This record gives sequence, structure tokens and C-alpha cells, in this order.
Amino acid sequence: MDKKLIFLDLDGTIISHKTNSIPNSTVKAIKLLKKNGHTVIIATGRPPSLFYGIDKELEIDSYVAANGRIAVYEGKLVLDKPIDHEIVKSFEEYATLNNIDIAFEGINDYVLNSDNSGLSNQFSDVFHLHYPEVVKEFHLHNNVYQIIMFYTKDDFKTFETMFPSLNFSFANNYGIDVNAKGGLKDVGVKALVNHLNFDLKDTIAVGDGFNDISMIEYCNIGIAMGNAAIKVQESADIVTDRVEEDGLYNVFLKLGLI
Repeated sequence: MDKKLIFLDLDGTIISHKTNSIPNSTVKAIKLLKKNGHTVIIATGRPPSLFYGIDKELEIDSYVAANGRIAVYEGKLVLDKPIDHEIVKSFEEYATLNNIDIAFEGINDYVLNSDNSGLSNQFSDVFHLHYPEVVKEFHLHNNVYQIIMFYTKDDFKTFETMFPSLNFSFANNYGIDVNAKGGLKDVGVKALVNHLNFDLKDTIAVGDGFNDISMIEYCNIGIAMGNAAIKVQESADIVTDRVEEDGLYNVFLKLGLI
């Protein structure tokens, strides 16, 4: 059996949104995959500072983070693609002028520019994250890999027009992921596929969110969780069960990998 390179999303794939925990079957599946010689990599929208030890709990030291802007293999940085400083600065000025709170994600940071709406706490609650603190001018002195815009309206065409080099996608009902254009998680996935010299036919990606579509479509086998949105499921080759219904374990068992 050819060894596979497997990319797993965190929230809604490894971790249940309902219980904020990792099902025992998921832990078992990951251990068996590694025992059988497959390479398992976390692929998440979170920056590394928001892993909260999940990587260590699962004994995985390789990951794609910040929606594809950071890639690490066995603790070694393979890809480091922050958003252009001038673009970040302009976006922060525009958001401040329009009274929109935003958060900056650095490699080890998750901080706010302002906290006027309270939406950042509601956003964080969905993903069971800590509440970010306000750090003025963080973006002027640090690399920013992803911006979270706390915004509840479903129309952000104005932002797309103002900032054509940025990509806007819904993270949840309280916030929007803002990334540099040119790909999302697939950027980090490609970097690791090339770094490890894997054949694309031996790649698998599993996810549940809109930010997972790019890697689900890029990898040879794209798998959507049963709890994924319809659009995500339509982009996948396989739809497995929900995370709480042993979705990861069941699909890897069916594929003969565990």
C-alpha cells in the first residue's frame, strides 16, 4: 500500500464544535494512520498560538496554519507568507475609519485593534478560543498572516472593491477571514507536498468549512465531513459521517488505511 500524505482540518473535523473535544475514535484513527506509515498533518485556519496543545496531544508536529500562510514540517518552517505590510496597514486604517473591529493573527498572536462591537467574543465562543486583547499598532511591528473582520452583514463587496488583493470568506456568523489572494489552505498544502516530494495521487484532505474547499479540491482524494456545508460536500470526492459520529475513523477504515 502506498503511503499517504493526509491533511486534516481542526475545527469541525478533528474537534467537535458541539463538545469542544476530540472523539476517541478520531484519536484512534490518527494513531493507526501513523502506525501504518502514513503522514498526518494538521491544516487549520488557526495560527499556531491557538492550537492550545492539540498538536502535542495528537503527537503531530507538522501543520498548515493561518489558512495556508504558514507551513511547518516536524517543527521546521517550510512556508512563511505574511500579508503585505502596506496592505495590512491600509486595511486597518479603513476598518478603524468605519468602526469595524478586526483581529490580527501572527505566528504566536491573536490580538485586536479595537473592541467596540463585542463581536470578537461571540466569534471566539464559536471556536472555543480565548478572548483576544487589544494591542494597539501590533500590525506595525509584526507580521500578520490573517485578519479576522468582525462583521455580521452578508455583503462585503465594498471591501472586495477597496482591497482587490485580499480574499474575504465567512468564518462564522460573527466574523470574516481576510487573507491574501492566491489560494488558502492549498498554498500551504502544496508547499508541504513539494517539500516532502509526495506524488499528488497519494494526497488526502479532510475538512468541513469553506476554507477547506481549496485543499479538498487540490488533493487527490477530498473528503468532507457529514457536518460540512452543502457547498463543501459538493466539492469533495467522499462525504463521511459527522465528527461526533466517528466520521474520520469510518472513512479511513473504508479506504483501507487503518
